Amino acid sequence: MSGRADITAGVLSFNRLADLQHTVSSVLAIDGLRLLVFDNGSTDGSAEFLRDAAAAHPEQLRVILREENIGIAARNEMFAEIDTPYLLTLDDDSWPRSGEDVDALHAAMERDESIASVCASCIHPETHVAETMGIERFASDGPRDGLFDVVNIAAGGTLLRMEAVRQTDGYGEEFFWGREENDLAFQLLLRGWRVTFLPEAVIWHSLSGTGRDPYRRLQNVTRNSFWLLWKYFPLPVAQPVSVLFAARRLLPVVRDIRRLRPVLRGIAAGYGGIRARRQSERFSIRRTIALRGWFLKLLYE
Repeated sequence: MSGRADITAGVLSFNRLADLQHTVSSVLAIDGLRLLVFDNGSTDGSAEFLRDAAAAHPEQLRVILREENIGIAARNEMFAEIDTPYLLTLDDDSWPRSGEDVDALHAAMERDESIASVCASCIHPETHVAETMGIERFASDGPRDGLFDVVNIAAGGTLLRMEAVRQTDGYGEEFFWGREENDLAFQLLLRGWRVTFLPEAVIWHSLSGTGRDPYRRLQNVTRNSFWLLWKYFPLPVAQPVSVLFAARRLLPVVRDIRRLRPVLRGIAAGYGGIRARRQSERFSIRRTIALRGWFLKLLYE
C-alpha cells in the first residue's frame, strides 16, 4: 500500500531553471506525492516558473521564494514548513525514478520506528553512475531488511522522519555547503536514531554542471571535514585523523596544481576552527570505534 500521503517531497533550488523544470514535472507526475519547492533567491527565471507551476497545480505544489541565497540554512526553513511525517529531500536536479521507489523508502521507514533516514541510490539517469556507489562498504551494520547503517544523508535523495529531525538543530548553517549532511547524520546518531541506506530505491540525479565550482566545493568540503572531526569526536582520534586527511587531500595536487590553493585554504580554515567547533555532546571512544567506517570513507574519497 502506498504511503505517499505521509510524504512531502522538498526541493531546494538555485539558478538551474532547465533542471528545475524537469524535476518539478517529474515529481508532479508521481500520483499522491506533494511537492514543496524552496527557491534560494534565483535570478534566472526560476521564480517566475515556480509561480506559474504553483498556480497550475495548487493542490500538489507549494512554493516559497527567498530574495537571497542563504545556503543550506534554507533546508532548515523548509523543515519548519513540513506537515507530513516524512520529507523526501531532493535537489533541483534530482527526482524519483518511480512512485514505487518512493514507496520502497516509505516501507523501509515504517518497518522500524528507530530509523530517522533512508538514503536512496542516487544515480545519473544517462550514465547510470551512482554517486552513492559503494557506501555500503563503509556501513557500521547491515544489511538488515535490505538496509545498511551508514553516515549518509544525500540531500538529493533521502527520506527523513520529521519527528527525528526536529530533535536536532537541523543542518549546520555554518557549513553553508559541503558535509552538512554528515552533520545532520551525526546529530541523529547521537540521539539514538538509525541512519540507513536502501540500495534498491533509486533517485535519478543528473548532477547538473550549472553553478558547480569544483574548486570552491573542494575548499568547503576540506574545511568542513575538519570541523566535523572537532565537533563530534574525541581529540585523541580527531587529531591524527585530521593529519591523515590533510595528507590525503594534498596528494592529488601532483596531478592538478589548481587544487593546491583551495586545499590549503580549506586546511587552514579547518584547523582554525578547532576551538569554535568543539561541543560538549560528542561520541565516546566506543561509539567512535563503531563509526570507523566513516573515517575510512573520509580518507578514501
